[in-house]
Amino acid sequence: MRAHGLAIGTVMAVVLAAGGCESGPSTNALGIYGDNALEAGNYGEAAGFYEQFVERRPLDPEGRYKLATAYLGDNRPSLAREQFLLGLELRNQDERFIEGTADTLVDMGQQEELFKLLRGRAQKTQEIDDYIRLGRFAARVGDPDEAEQALLFAAKLDQGLNLQPQMELAEFYGLVGDEARQLERLRMALFIDPENKQVMDDIRALGEIPGPAYSIPPAERG
Repeated sequence: MRAHGLAIGTVMAVVLAAGGCESGPSTNALGIYGDNALEAGNYGEAAGFYEQFVERRPLDPEGRYKLATAYLGDNRPSLAREQFLLGLELRNQDERFIEGTADTLVDMGQQEELFKLLRGRAQKTQEIDDYIRLGRFAARVGDPDEAEQALLFAAKLDQGLNLQPQMELAEFYGLVGDEARQLERLRMALFIDPENKQVMDDIRALGEIPGPAYSIPPAERG
């Protein structure tokens, strides 16, 4: 992914240039004012306070996250994306920054950038959660083939041991109207967790009766 916004080295230069001088409200006060405005839904006002906050503390990931959230609420997704990306550089395992960046790319209609970000991350980490995220966002932007491929790969990585990949697949098949495969994945989920109320309720909602004899081993267990 090409560089977006300021790199960490540039941020460090901003810190040095700032010289530690403050005027007006203290940095902590700016954070409190921003939090109060954000909680009240005054997103533009909150963004103004957080902008001053991150100018003074550019390496504070929480400040970046709150500023990005304020920008989103104020319908400024491109600015929000920049802050999410900066936060991702500062704390690259924080799910909020990954999700936030993806959300802004969806809002901006930048599907190619979205897939570049999420595919690249999933291929790099080979983590189940990253493939599930790719599948969810692919379904959200109307790419069912990409979504199914990503979710199936997540289930393969999991080897049929945990509930989430099966439930994600069941939800996806429900969204695309494939009831047979939806039920199949719910039966696999029931095998993993026979007492799970959500699984049993989903099966009943499709007109079937859950029980020990209804469950089947996940396909990924081989």
